[in-house]
Amino acid sequence: MKTFRNIVSKRKEDPAITKMSGILETKVGPPEEYGGSSQELNPEEMFVAAINSCIMLVFYHFVEKYSVDIKSYSSEAKGIVEKTRNGLRFTSVDVNAQVLPGNNDHAEKIQEITQLAERYCLVSNSVACEVTYNVEVNG
Repeated sequence: MKTFRNIVSKRKEDPAITKMSGILETKVGPPEEYGGSSQELNPEEMFVAAINSCIMLVFYHFVEKYSVDIKSYSSEAKGIVEKTRNGLRFTSVDVNAQVLPGNNDHAEKIQEITQLAERYCLVSNSVACEVTYNVEVNG
């Protein structure tokens, strides 16, 4: 069993802060739509970022395991929040990545790695909403 920690705190007039391993405390608040500031992290974006970065890190785990040459990887994730009968919920997160291989012969292997990343991403497999992962191989 592995345990991960996060600390959040807030004093009456001060902004809320979060502390995670390896980073200094960071301000957190609601999204701008709910009165927050674009200068602070918000839980909704962190949720989407956690899925996006986890999938990428798992992708690179398999890239290294199978010795696939990748020049670059870039992805954008979009989380959809909708009102449901149980209140506001993330109903889906779509991750779209562009991969530039170092070797064009690796395109098929990259698609296999895409499937492995989707299958083994701890964060995306732990959420209730649907997560889709699409990779476009350029080159």
